[in-house]
Amino acid sequence: MGLYGIYGSHTTEACPLNNAETRKLVLEHGPKIVKEASKLNIKIINQYHSGLEHTFLWVVEANDAHLIQSFFATNVGKNNALKIVPLITYSDVIEQCKNYNISKYL
Repeated sequence: MGLYGIYGSHTTEACPLNNAETRKLVLEHGPKIVKEASKLNIKIINQYHSGLEHTFLWVVEANDAHLIQSFFATNVGKNNALKIVPLITYSDVIEQCKNYNISKYL
């Protein structure tokens, strides 16, 4: 499975704390999203939010970024701009640095 970051943002006006319609969506779908994602083999590892910035980062594992796109477009993507980014862990970076050989790319 691949590791992905889902970066999202919304306007102040669309914030669930400020918008009754968005708040309703969060309250209806939020508690179920981890279970619904797991049905599609998307594992939501963590969900981080910055209320004052109106941004968030969710970390997920999945086999396919397109599957993530399809799933999130039908719920969180309704009121947020999303970016899906492949991730590696910092320990992976360290290992890649140990094995890095620029000549293989030239």
